[in-house]
Amino acid sequence: MLCCLNPACHNPPNPDGTMFCSNCGTGLVVLRNRYRPIKSLGGGGFGKTYLAEDIDKLNEHCVIKQFAPQVQGTGTLNKATELFEQEAKRLQQLGKHPQIPTLLAYFEQDNRLYLVQEFIDGQNLLAELQQQGTFNEQKVRELLLDLLEILKTVHQHKVIHRDIKPENIIRRSDGKLVLIDFGASKQLTATVMTQVGTTIGSFGYAPQY
Repeated sequence: MLCCLNPACHNPPNPDGTMFCSNCGTGLVVLRNRYRPIKSLGGGGFGKTYLAEDIDKLNEHCVIKQFAPQVQGTGTLNKATELFEQEAKRLQQLGKHPQIPTLLAYFEQDNRLYLVQEFIDGQNLLAELQQQGTFNEQKVRELLLDLLEILKTVHQHKVIHRDIKPENIIRRSDGKLVLIDFGASKQLTATVMTQVGTTIGSFGYAPQY
């Protein structure tokens, strides 16, 4: 199967050998003749995420992040582009940690930026909470101890994540936690204060000033 990469499309699966999307008519592509998108995983204000197969690695699963921002104004677009590139740099910098996804590729194709990263096979903590209900004290303690070990490495590299929430924490099949989505991360400098009125992170989880 092959998934359409048109960000305005609902990305239906198309049978192998199909040239154009059955929904929007956009030409179907395999990125860099290597990364084959097979399923849309969702999206946000800056673009979409797709499950893909790496043809050069026996169709091993990976994740494609497509930069397709829904913003207006040159300044806002430039900032969004900068954040997308920074996410790739953070993954390259931190992805050697076994609980942070590895960056596989970062490139431009057909006038769009793409980031390809390791696929984490597991369930995020929001889904786990919805299925199991409130965690008991022992499980919360285990979760925090595991997560704090990841954050120790992140902070040693002078990076702050800025969007830690249940959806961005995946419990891998071996039970270990993986921290994902470094799209809002920032390199720590002498000051990390943002401009008044700037919102970073997700409502309900981001610190309030």
